[in-house]
Amino acid sequence: MRIGLIYEKFVQGGGLENYLFELATRLRARGHALEVVTSAISPETSGLDARFHLLARPRWSATARLWRFAAETEGVRRQLAVDVTVGFGRTFAHDIHRAGGGCHRVYSALLPWHKRWGLKNQLELHLERELYQGNRTRWFVVNSHQVATQLATHYRVPQQRVRVIHTAVDTRRYRPLNTRERQQAWRDLKEEAGPDREIGRRPVFVFVSLSHGRKGLKALLQAWSGVDAELWIAGAPLGRWRRQVRRLGLQDRVIDWGRRSDLERLFGVADWFVHPTLYDACANAVLQSMACGLPGLISTCDGAIDHLEHGRNGLLITDPRDPGSVRAAINEALAMPKAVRDAMGKNARQTMQPLTWDKHVDEWDALLAHAAAEKQSAPPG
Repeated sequence: MRIGLIYEKFVQGGGLENYLFELATRLRARGHALEVVTSAISPETSGLDARFHLLARPRWSATARLWRFAAETEGVRRQLAVDVTVGFGRTFAHDIHRAGGGCHRVYSALLPWHKRWGLKNQLELHLERELYQGNRTRWFVVNSHQVATQLATHYRVPQQRVRVIHTAVDTRRYRPLNTRERQQAWRDLKEEAGPDREIGRRPVFVFVSLSHGRKGLKALLQAWSGVDAELWIAGAPLGRWRRQVRRLGLQDRVIDWGRRSDLERLFGVADWFVHPTLYDACANAVLQSMACGLPGLISTCDGAIDHLEHGRNGLLITDPRDPGSVRAAINEALAMPKAVRDAMGKNARQTMQPLTWDKHVDEWDALLAHAAAEKQSAPPG
């Protein structure tokens, strides 16, 4: 089958970009021919054996880039000699679209007013309306049932046109550490923390975030007052959040590990993962931590709760905006016997093991074939 992939940046680096590159690589390995419509590529793409259609990329404005790419791809799409087209970003005309980031209308409501009413955000909302209500895309792929419900609620997308294809997890990389690996990870982390900083004397909770406000750090830090445990923060630098850490007197219990390429080591030595997000379609870090056998405290505002059973493979935070709700989940975790927590971690790992890349691409293959057949049998025009 010939497949057209449409996304503004066909590079490796971000979560969606890495996902798209991996999916494209696996589709190509299964014998599909690929045509890629994009406005930016990176050197890694040269090994993909795909045909690229590179559109102009305005340099002066992210909003201009967004609008121009959306406008130009519709014309390019019509000229592609492919069986089916798949979009991944802020475009609105394709056979299939994957909403990996979820429903932007829901996320937009969480933004500060100056960003919510900014030109770029209003354009994104406009393009999303065109996507879901413009009748130029036939099928929609989401990574959680929660997002499917949001699309039905806000845009009346028919549920028979939505497919939930859960995110794949690399369970060979993200796995429980053995005793030797765990001991080495502790030695390395203690050396990195430095002689003036003792770590691991208390229970350890890991929080991973590139957007601390959206991921619920405000309520989490407020909830941490009086909690006798360490909070390890990985991802974006704390920046202005350091003032809140100092104001709450948490300097000895909060550790900023910064951006990491070895999250599996943090997951491998910690006791709990904590994720009080205000919105996520299906956070990769939740699935990765579970694959490492690390039980989590997970916000019900994350579509990853498709995979959560409270008390069996994790705990749920019912109101991530409320420090009391977050603290209740933390206290429940701290009161749990180690044997129960360990069993919960094993259940988390088992929950993730079926989410293989092979299964993920199988589901894509089935939808691609169905959409191509439906397109071929549709009347002209």
